[in-house]
Amino acid sequence: MSVSLTTELPEEKKPYLLRSGDGRRYVFGQQVATVIADFKSTGDVLELTTISGGKGETFPLHRHKDAFESIYVMEGKIEFMLDGVNYLLTAGDYVHIPPGIAHAYRMAGHRNRFASYSIKGNLTAIYELLGEPYPYFEHPTTAMNSYSENQLTEASNRADIVFLQDAVRWGEYNSSEESHNPRSVAPYVLENGEGDRLLTGDQLHRILATQENTNGEYIFVASDGPKGDPIVEHFHNHHTETFFCVQGQMTMWANGEEVKLFPGDFLHVPAGTLHSYRLDSHYTKVVGMLVSGLFEPFFRALGEPHETYTFPTEPGPLRMDRVMAIIDELDLNVVAKSPLDRK
Repeated sequence: MSVSLTTELPEEKKPYLLRSGDGRRYVFGQQVATVIADFKSTGDVLELTTISGGKGETFPLHRHKDAFESIYVMEGKIEFMLDGVNYLLTAGDYVHIPPGIAHAYRMAGHRNRFASYSIKGNLTAIYELLGEPYPYFEHPTTAMNSYSENQLTEASNRADIVFLQDAVRWGEYNSSEESHNPRSVAPYVLENGEGDRLLTGDQLHRILATQENTNGEYIFVASDGPKGDPIVEHFHNHHTETFFCVQGQMTMWANGEEVKLFPGDFLHVPAGTLHSYRLDSHYTKVVGMLVSGLFEPFFRALGEPHETYTFPTEPGPLRMDRVMAIIDELDLNVVAKSPLDRK
């Protein structure tokens, strides 16, 4: 299938598709930072970088003055120090980092990868300054370069990052099972499967970061479900959506173009982009940051709270009646019941 969507990281805001591993890559030590979204490609809305690396790789203790950061673990084991507390994270775990919170990581598996979403920080510049351009996709078998104190200083000058001198003591982890959403702008960790669970038909949405956690700046949602039908075709006047397929297979439509997404593929959907999606495998999972957070009431109106951690064999209701009751409050413009209707 040919794709006319932009398939490289663009220099201006537009819808675009990046396949797994694509983006602007930098190497530092035995780690590879792949920039998937930056302020140019999203119009200063959000940034997304995946970090991969081998066992023992670290990043020093630091904090951000204004930037929020959301971490989603994709593979391996990550030791994560958050506000003085250590956690051992595995795939599907989520870390919420408000401004001013000290954090650092050390990779504990032989192959590790996580996604770092952020707003307001110009954080992708950090990797340009600390790393070197890297033509390959997998992290190197041995360290390729190390950054200097001068490079750390330059990174602090260019991006919203302050490196801290305190030593990090690894080990003696808190369990992510004991963590919960504090319902405020505070740091927290959620175990894979946790979050505010809402069942909409056959899909289960987990809101991992709500407006309460971000001052309304964004929400972060993980959605999974079985093979199904397309959702309604729609667009938003103001807010940006991102779709990062982490398991299974899905079809997306963006401004009338149909594309398949596989694990690691990313689609940027800025305001004004007509879009829809369909889950195509027996289990598909997609995560995304939605900026701003004003779309949270849509999920809560359409869905019902769900006690268990997987979607049921029989679909739940779709409460479009409740959505229509608040439609004037939602940034939602429904164009067609299904993108297949236009064929």
